[in-house]
This record gives sequence, structure tokens and C-alpha cells, in this order.
Amino acid sequence: MDEQRFARQFGALYRELYRVAVRRIDDGRDKLSPETTALLLHLAQAGPMTLSDMAQHFGRALSTLSAKVAALEAQGWLARQIDPADARRAEIWLSAAGRQMLDEAIEVLDTPRLATAAATLDAAQRDLLLQAMQHLIQAMPPPSSAARPVPLVPPLGDPEP
Repeated sequence: MDEQRFARQFGALYRELYRVAVRRIDDGRDKLSPETTALLLHLAQAGPMTLSDMAQHFGRALSTLSAKVAALEAQGWLARQIDPADARRAEIWLSAAGRQMLDEAIEVLDTPRLATAAATLDAAQRDLLLQAMQHLIQAMPPPSSAARPVPLVPPLGDPEP
């Protein structure tokens, strides 16, 4: 098979895999609003922030953001860390439950369904599939207009974080 035919067939299979493996809206998981997702994602990437810093970053009134943070804290998704040097100052951070909720909210594929499908393959087939995908990803030329994106998956053989 030549490279052009491979690319077309791979594209068709990729679209079909995405169609059957994508997480459905009605999968029973709690849904986060786009605002909540953005707030949790920003904290996950930036680290602990004061309420004032968050209000400035998001362009929100301190009172509005304070209410939002209090609600997320009540749900157990955020935690406050009091500054030992200044008890009036607190940094807001994701709790373990908040990180888990964020991870679930941004997950595109239905991991349990993929695991069920993977169970129909033996270990050698699973390894071969992952290795082939990794080789294809590594062989992709960088996008012409931007730097090479950061890989979303660790190289094979590396321990998971």
C-alpha cells in the first residue's frame, strides 16, 4: 500500500475510532460549567493563587469570584492554604477531588469503554498497537507554522506520573 492510500485509510479509521470511543455527553458524570473548568484548569497549571490574583487574572469582581471559590470549596474541589507569615493571606489550590473532577471534565475519550475493548486483545496486540501509534506520532513532521507540540503521552516504557 502506498503512503497516500495509507494516509486516507488511517484517517478514516481514526475518525471511526474517535466516533466510537468519544465520551458521550450523557455518560452520567458531573458536568462542569466552562467557567468552572477554566478556573480549575488555570489553578492546575499556574499553581496556588490568592483570590485577588485570580480576580485580576479572570477580570472578575472580587466579590463574584469569592462566591464562586466558596461554592467550589464547599464541594471539596478547592482548598485554602493560609500563609503562615500573614494569616490574612490565603492561597487557593485544587484539592485532590478538584483535580480528579478536572481530569474527568477534560477527558475526551471514554476510557472505560476503551479498556473493555482492549480486554479483547492480548497483551502483545495491545503493545504492538501502542508502539505503532508511538512510531507514527514520532514520524510526524512538525507543524509548519508552530513549534512541535508537547506530547500528550509519555514515551513507551516510561513510568506514568
